[in-house]
Amino acid sequence: MLGTFDNDNPETSIKGFPWHPHRGIETVTYLLNGEVQNGDSLGNSGVIRDGGCQSITAGSVIIHHEMPHVTSNMLGVQLWVNLPAEHKIIAPKYRDFTRSDIPRVDGGISTLSGKLIRKLLSKNTTAAAPSAAAG
Repeated sequence: MLGTFDNDNPETSIKGFPWHPHRGIETVTYLLNGEVQNGDSLGNSGVIRDGGCQSITAGSVIIHHEMPHVTSNMLGVQLWVNLPAEHKIIAPKYRDFTRSDIPRVDGGISTLSGKLIRKLLSKNTTAAAPSAAAG
């Protein structure tokens, strides 16, 4: 599933997504404009900024939150991938990429692609068991 978010009303964009669980999926969030604070039950946290990307492999289970900072325009996409049955119980992973991690061409156009995402994910992996709070 591919979802988009495009919001130029700071009053509605600050509501975000408080703590919630995921299991058996992978999400990849790419932020064109704005800032989103995120954290998870593994102790990972960070801020996705303009041009940044974050990936979460929920695997067995992960609890996380995504809370936007007030900005004049929030614009991005989030891809949800259903993991194959044999990967639904793998250890959760979190990866965070800044704008500088993603190659650009012709005037700054991002070259974010499936091939690049797989390459980045294979080099930047943080894995840990879910916390007791994850259930």
